[in-house]
Amino acid sequence: MSDVEQIASNVLDKGVRTLWTDDYEARMDYFAQELEKLDPAARAALFDEILEQDSGAPMSWLTTDRLDTLVSEGRITEQERGAVMEAFGESYVNGDIELVDALQFTNLFGSGAVGPMGLSPSADQLESLMQTLTDSNSGYSSEFIEKFATDVLAERVLVDPPMFTPDEQGAYAGVLLNALSQSGGSTAVHNVMSQLSSEQQSALRDAVGAEGIAFGNPGLDGADVRDPMAILTEAVSRHGTSAEVLDLVNYVNQHSSGNILENQFFDGDNKPYDQRAEALGELFETHSGTILQDLTVANPTQTSGSTNDRATVVGDNLAALSNLVRLTGLNPDNSHSAAIMSAIGDFASENIRVGNMAENTDANGDGKIDEADIQAIDTGNGRAAMIGAVLQDAVSSGYVDLRADQAARDAFMGVVIDVAVSAIPVGGDFAAKAITDRVSSALGGLSEEVRNTIADSLAAIPKELLTNAQGELTDQAKAAIIDALPEDYQYLEGIKEDSNGFIENTIIGSSVRDYQITESMSDYRDYIDNSKGG
Repeated sequence: MSDVEQIASNVLDKGVRTLWTDDYEARMDYFAQELEKLDPAARAALFDEILEQDSGAPMSWLTTDRLDTLVSEGRITEQERGAVMEAFGESYVNGDIELVDALQFTNLFGSGAVGPMGLSPSADQLESLMQTLTDSNSGYSSEFIEKFATDVLAERVLVDPPMFTPDEQGAYAGVLLNALSQSGGSTAVHNVMSQLSSEQQSALRDAVGAEGIAFGNPGLDGADVRDPMAILTEAVSRHGTSAEVLDLVNYVNQHSSGNILENQFFDGDNKPYDQRAEALGELFETHSGTILQDLTVANPTQTSGSTNDRATVVGDNLAALSNLVRLTGLNPDNSHSAAIMSAIGDFASENIRVGNMAENTDANGDGKIDEADIQAIDTGNGRAAMIGAVLQDAVSSGYVDLRADQAARDAFMGVVIDVAVSAIPVGGDFAAKAITDRVSSALGGLSEEVRNTIADSLAAIPKELLTNAQGELTDQAKAAIIDALPEDYQYLEGIKEDSNGFIENTIIGSSVRDYQITESMSDYRDYIDNSKGG
């Protein structure tokens, strides 16, 4: 008999009582003491050997509840507890423990943290379960929770036909995503997602999208958990492909309407759920190039498989982009708002510049003048019109009152200023007065006092620092303009009601092909309305 086999035998002899239930507390106490004396590899071997000699241990004496009780009573030290948890995790990763035994040991489905109606409102049970799941990792790896979460999701929570109610599915999935995030960050979440089938990934997103809001219950603050939909979004933002990013943006749009039970991203007051909006803000800022470029493609074909016979690919894409702008760029509580609106402004101004180029110029920069340049000019004008339509829809549909919220106004004004300055041809006069004139024109006229304040603020900045090589305003110049504008923003009076005309005039006023922009912007707004079912 090996040393490990002998120790296991000694453990199982501990607490034996003839004609009476064994003293499980004494056995667990002795097991923890003996385990803590061993090196990590021997600990895992001992855990495995215990189950070999006593397969019913996780259903009798070897439970986390008993372990935690003995810790609270002072009979087992935290160090000994840690040794037990790490030994269990290592054995599971090595394949020495079956999933059924791991479920018994962790008590995932019997902890009381989740019930038929979903997540329990009690923080104590959830906190205890989270500690069990995260403590089973080694001190330097999240291997246990990654393997355990993958197995539980694939073989229990997301199986078809389902083993749980939708509320239970979402709650268990949310617990596992939180344990992954706490143990290994977004990388651990991504690692698990990549092990699931595409159908299981979709099912997971649906589950936490519907139930994840419950994790924001103030009563659960002590459990230190987050909205799992936000965790999932962060993983896509930091590790996802372009296709996965766009798929998520479209999912968000499809689940941003309906009643309070159906709408997963706006509350009953039409305000974004904070954690979800913040994660989407990171997604938009990180992938702004992909999102803006891929969602502004002129494809008017009917959406395949849609029950709405007026839905089109371009209408669906622009509606999804508008919804994302509402959640993030025009959300004054979103830390990514300014960066997102700046990206939109840069994208719009660049497309206006290309759209303003003469037809006999190298508009696409490939070194030759041909039909492709005409296509590039048309695309630039089309994308500028799409951005105008998106902003019209976002401001009209959004909850933000631009007249009352200065942060939202500043973010919105950054786009207006970018578009206004884009009308100055590259190589043109980018002096303070020229920029002031364009800003004033875009805003429908400013008082002489405000115009002078803007001009003086810009004049204090060296001319070479006003714009970059592409003729775009630097952040320093843009901030100087916004700071110089009057606090009451009188020129924005009624902008929410009149946003269509305001945005349209701003973009059209910056284009040399205003006739084309005017018609296109109206068409794209119709496409958005039709895709929304309006």
